[in-house]
Amino acid sequence: MSGRWTTPENRGPKGLLCYNVHNRRPSTDKLPNIENPLNLIQRNTSGGNLLALKALRRRVLQQPVPIYLVGGPVRDALLGRPFNDLDFSVEGDAQALAQWLAGEIGGKTVFHPRFGTATVIATESRTDLVMARRETYAHPGALPQVTPGGIREDLARRDFSINALAIPLTGDPPPDPGQRVLDNWEGLDDLRSGVVRILHDESFIDDPTRVFRAIRYEQRLGFRIEERTLAQLKNAVDHGLVANLSPDRLRHEVQRIFEEEDPGSALARCLELGVLQAVHSSLGKLASLGKLALSNLNALEPLTVKMDETGSERSMVYLSAIVSCLSRQEGEALISRLNMPEAWRRVVRDTIHLQDITDDLNDESLSGSQLARLLESLSIEAVSALWLTNGNNTVCQNLHRYFTELRYVEPALDGQDLLRLGVPPGPLVGQILGRLRDDALDGRVTTEAGQRRLVEELMAESNANVGAKAIRDAPHG
Repeated sequence: MSGRWTTPENRGPKGLLCYNVHNRRPSTDKLPNIENPLNLIQRNTSGGNLLALKALRRRVLQQPVPIYLVGGPVRDALLGRPFNDLDFSVEGDAQALAQWLAGEIGGKTVFHPRFGTATVIATESRTDLVMARRETYAHPGALPQVTPGGIREDLARRDFSINALAIPLTGDPPPDPGQRVLDNWEGLDDLRSGVVRILHDESFIDDPTRVFRAIRYEQRLGFRIEERTLAQLKNAVDHGLVANLSPDRLRHEVQRIFEEEDPGSALARCLELGVLQAVHSSLGKLASLGKLALSNLNALEPLTVKMDETGSERSMVYLSAIVSCLSRQEGEALISRLNMPEAWRRVVRDTIHLQDITDDLNDESLSGSQLARLLESLSIEAVSALWLTNGNNTVCQNLHRYFTELRYVEPALDGQDLLRLGVPPGPLVGQILGRLRDDALDGRVTTEAGQRRLVEELMAESNANVGAKAIRDAPHG
């Protein structure tokens, strides 16, 4: 890795090495949303976010507190993309300002004293207020040590030039368009050129989680990682900086990829750059076996597979996909490496179990009840991933049949019905319910009337067996 820069000016625009000049693609037309970006953001904000933005703008007009809208919302607004939560940088006491804001909009405040930050949570909104600060890192991957600073220093600590942008919460915009967005690191040029670029050569050393973020932004925005940034990213991976991250930090970065709109392309890029392999060596099997086309996972249609369309379930389908080629031992090692919570552990173990029973699923003669018994105890995310990634027609047909025909099949009668029909409480109730479900799954007895007749037959058979047993067991004189 390159040596650490020792002079503060080297991190500013004057001393910054402009290593992306020669490989930027030609600039596009000027950003269409730069003329009055603050008003643009206000027009595209609603609910609690709008209340927070208006309240902070009033505060700036009443008391000259330097407050800036920063980071992702600025980037996305300038690109004409939707944005959700708002992030503000404050030259001063962010926690005191958060308390005031919570009172203004009826929210509650969560403080993060170590970093001088606070979050105001109100109805359908989340507002982050950050003390403008400098950051230093004791060693690669360590959490930063912070000291108060100004907005320029606050932007200098950020990950990429396209995120080192700020809009002051003043009244009327400055007459010069170049002053309406604070941009000391050519972030606007990089937005125009579609480039993800770090601010200095030590960026990935300071915080290796930026490796994941660079890939997420590249894929989400349709940008490209600038050439020297890409070289520094690969260098960080090769020198083990990603592998040295703590289990929880690694898992959080993987989860953020799962939550992207297009996780497949980001995972494929991570695989290409060796990042998944840095998470755990066993994930290199994805490349060597060619087992998964991760980009095809966006064929996932929650309505088709009858699963709730929630981020957590969808993300677990992607988890299942990337562990589908692991052995049990490798799966357990990955569970430990990422300190996985119970929901993740279950998906990993069920996925690996499914690989073990794929031969059983490759049987055109499987009855509905046999197929249900193979799959019903397993997590639906693991079964979904197998359906989406397996290339065997018979296996896929059986999985499709389970999802579309069998998954919700239940007998018309329940336990209470059986008791009313005279079935004695005890194991026999469960046995008869199991028989009813099997017959329903196999299409033999599907109506309530037919199931009632079957219960009567099973009861008669049970009584006859009990009677025969009593005769056999009776004492003989």
